[in-house]
Amino acid sequence: MSAKTTNGRSAKGRTSAAALQGTKTVEDYAQAFEQTMVRELPVSLGFSARLNMLWDLAGAAPPQTEGRVISVLGINRDWRETDVRKWLQKDVLPPRIDLYNMVKFLVEQLDQGQDVRRWEAFLIYGSPIVSSPVNQALYREDQTRREIASTIFAQITDEYGIPPSAYEADQVFQRCLTLMHKFNIYELRDFQSGHLEPFKSYMFPGG
Repeated sequence: MSAKTTNGRSAKGRTSAAALQGTKTVEDYAQAFEQTMVRELPVSLGFSARLNMLWDLAGAAPPQTEGRVISVLGINRDWRETDVRKWLQKDVLPPRIDLYNMVKFLVEQLDQGQDVRRWEAFLIYGSPIVSSPVNQALYREDQTRREIASTIFAQITDEYGIPPSAYEADQVFQRCLTLMHKFNIYELRDFQSGHLEPFKSYMFPGG
C-alpha cells in the first residue's frame, strides 16, 4: 500500500514537472541555447562616442585629434595602443575590469557626485536604455560640446537663412545645448540631416 502510494506520488510528481516544462525536454532547451548563442560579444553602438564624451568631461586627456590615445596609454601603461584605439574609435568594449577602473577614474575627476555604476551602464547601453547621467550644468561646461553646438548653430542659421538680428545669440545657443543633451549628441557626426528641422523649431520657435 505504502509503495503503491509512493509510486503514485512519484508519477504525479513527474506529471506535474512535465506540465510545468510543457513539451520541451532538456535536450530541446540545449538546442535552443546553441542556436541563440554567440561566439563573441557584438559591438556596443555609440560606445566610443559616449566614452570620449566622458574623457572630455573629465578633462584627463586632450581631444581625440590632439593625441588622446597616446595620453590614455600614459595613464595606464598596461593598456595596448591597438586596444585603446578600438575602445575610443571602434565601439569595442574593454574587458570588464578595465572598463570599471577607467570609469571610476574618470568619474572621480568630475567631482559632481556621479555614480560609477550608472556611468558604466550608460557607456555600454546608452540612452534610452540607461538615462544619461550627465546633468545640464556639466554638459554646458564641456568645451567640446560647446564647439559642436557652435557648428550646429552656424549650420542651421545658414540653412534657413536666419539673420543675426532675428535672435538673441546666447539664448539660442543654450537651447541648442539643451536639445543636444536630449538627443544624445556627443560628436558632430551624431548630428544628422533629420535633426535640422527639430533643432530649428526648438532653437527658433515661431520663426
